[in-house]
Amino acid sequence: MSTLPSDPLDSRNPADSPFDPAQQSLADALRTSFRILKFAILVIVVLFFGSGLFVVEQNEQAIVLRLGRPDNTGVRNPGFQWAFPEPIDEHLKLPVRQTNSLSVNSNWLYLSEKEKAGPISSVMRRSGLHPMRDGALLTADRGLVHIRWHVTYRIEDMLRYVELIADDNKAKADEIITHLLENAAVHVVSGYTTEGATRKHLTEIGDNVKRRVNEKLADLGTGIVLETVEIPESTPPVQTLSSFRNVTRAENRKESTIRTAQQTAKDLLNQTAGAVHEKLVRVLDELDQAEDRGDDETAGELTARVNRIVEKEASGIAGTLVRQAQGYLTSVVQRMRSDQEQYEALLSEYREQPDLLKERLWQDAKAKLFAQQGVRKIYIPNGTVLRLNVGPDPKFEKQREQQAYQQENEEFDISKLRTVIPGGPLARN
Repeated sequence: MSTLPSDPLDSRNPADSPFDPAQQSLADALRTSFRILKFAILVIVVLFFGSGLFVVEQNEQAIVLRLGRPDNTGVRNPGFQWAFPEPIDEHLKLPVRQTNSLSVNSNWLYLSEKEKAGPISSVMRRSGLHPMRDGALLTADRGLVHIRWHVTYRIEDMLRYVELIADDNKAKADEIITHLLENAAVHVVSGYTTEGATRKHLTEIGDNVKRRVNEKLADLGTGIVLETVEIPESTPPVQTLSSFRNVTRAENRKESTIRTAQQTAKDLLNQTAGAVHEKLVRVLDELDQAEDRGDDETAGELTARVNRIVEKEASGIAGTLVRQAQGYLTSVVQRMRSDQEQYEALLSEYREQPDLLKERLWQDAKAKLFAQQGVRKIYIPNGTVLRLNVGPDPKFEKQREQQAYQQENEEFDISKLRTVIPGGPLARN
């Protein structure tokens, strides 16, 4: 089996056709040049295919575009990836796990650089809004509000994103989101009042706008998802800002007063009836309604229910009073029973020996009287006369002096002044 020569210059046998030294040198030079050329071609081929190697970072995904269209490999995940070098393939990397932020000020008041540095309350506008510069949204009560939006989003489906947008610059994504948000803001804010769109329902408005924009992004197949829609600032037109804030402060005071009154009522009810006050108030309301309807049967049942709640479940002042009344009732009943038993026992004894019973009772009464502290005992010998000298009552003396003084003032005659000031005005009269 014959083998092909590795070099065209080796096709002849040097022994059959010997070269002279010049020819031999030329053949060696050509042979060396051919080997160098083969090595260079091999290095170029390796470098050509090696240039298709690229790295996808941890927060990225990549798409390989073959002749301008995504190839069949789909999305490339983080790690080392390979594609044919340009112009056959082109790889596109995007930070899909990175959250992108966007500020939308198309619905905000136009401000100069000096006005931006201060609060919105310091902005002065004597004329109306400029339709070409000032952005605003119409509310449900026919008012206007200026709103600044702050959006965060991420690329959820890179293949769809590349097929529709096909750009690694997020400027196009920002433009699409801005247009969709402006449209959604018009629909959402029109369902709220000026107060709701500037103070009360900002979070709810942001959530509704996010939901509408995400629905449109999904319908368009952009592969983009909004994560948050926030409202950093919202205000009515600055021409009416002072009056609006006065109304807002009045509303705040009203709500604060209502909350204070409700808390005070709750505290008083807790002090009065304890934790059962809510149940008791509910039954009392039903009782009032039954009485207004003239439903005596239902009113009687509800009255009995109120009594059961107060007697058995209520705490606080009402419960304390009920328990004190029940204790007092028990003590009175027991005392009356004891008196009855004592009376019945004395009655039988009186019927048998009345004089002896009265003497014994009198001795018992004296013993109890003299046994008390502060009682002074005086022993009088037989035949001694005891006289008690009781002085006047100080209260009576004071009252008598007041009456005498009053009577003396009433008897005062104005004619006495004439003798004091002779020839004066009173004397001439």
